[in-house]
Amino acid sequence: MVRLRWIVSVLLMPFLWGRSIPLVRPTRIDWNPSLSPQTVQIRGHTIFYTVKGEGKPLVLIHGYGAGIWVWEKQFEALSRGYRVYALDLIGHGYSDRPKVPYTPETYLDCLRDFMDGAGIEKATLIGNSMGGGVAWAMTIFFPERVDRLILIDCVPPDVLHQVKNESFRMLAAIKDIPFLPFLIMGARDKSSIRQILLECVSDIRLITPEIVNRQYQLSKIKGTTWALYSTFKHAKEALKLKDPFSLIRKPTLFIWGERDLIFPPQLGESLHRAIAGSKFHRIGKSGHIPMWETPGEVNQAILDFLQE
Repeated sequence: MVRLRWIVSVLLMPFLWGRSIPLVRPTRIDWNPSLSPQTVQIRGHTIFYTVKGEGKPLVLIHGYGAGIWVWEKQFEALSRGYRVYALDLIGHGYSDRPKVPYTPETYLDCLRDFMDGAGIEKATLIGNSMGGGVAWAMTIFFPERVDRLILIDCVPPDVLHQVKNESFRMLAAIKDIPFLPFLIMGARDKSSIRQILLECVSDIRLITPEIVNRQYQLSKIKGTTWALYSTFKHAKEALKLKDPFSLIRKPTLFIWGERDLIFPPQLGESLHRAIAGSKFHRIGKSGHIPMWETPGEVNQAILDFLQE
């Protein structure tokens, strides 16, 4: 059932709709000044990324509505032995937000073209949530570009039927009402952003005003609402990949927070069973973004898998 606060948010939409802000790419990354902001052009659009370390390449792919910042606790640990790339997917973070259909193919093309532009012939892909979906889709369509696959609380092919948290269930319930999801996404304020972030973690003390503001600023960049709305509207198209998903044969590790409110660990275990030879690592006391919430255990699980 949609709770009262979501009904109230719909009623208050005309008053909450705020001005968007222009996209201004940072000249430094506040949460890790040792990283240098970089860009690459793909199909006439600018993709923002950063890279650190030397060795075999790892590509970190964030989830729906997020950005590079969710990987802030991986760079130091992983870059000691690997060349670590993290990109803002098209429509997200500090990458361009063109007015295009944000289909699964759009994100797949973004990742492949990014790898081409950054000179990455083949890499281990590490994806969280929607980024995990992009990673496993890349493995299906371009297996020659993938070394290993690490999926952290990733989306399944039938994402709209499997999502369990309140905010997305609300959107799924109204998805067929013309433009209402778009209006709700555009009306998000810091309070609603905070609520979404709270649904992503087990330890709510981690969602500080600084973290809320970090995500809120990204959400207000011009074009973000369209990118999120269009992605949501096209999510059902991933269902056609349900059968090919089970044909993945790359070494695969699933990492899952046992307290994930968005995609419960039982879903992760079913995806693990679908890929022959894959491994499953459950992270205790962690939610949907365990690499950010419990980085020590996640980083060690990643490194152990890479060294097998």
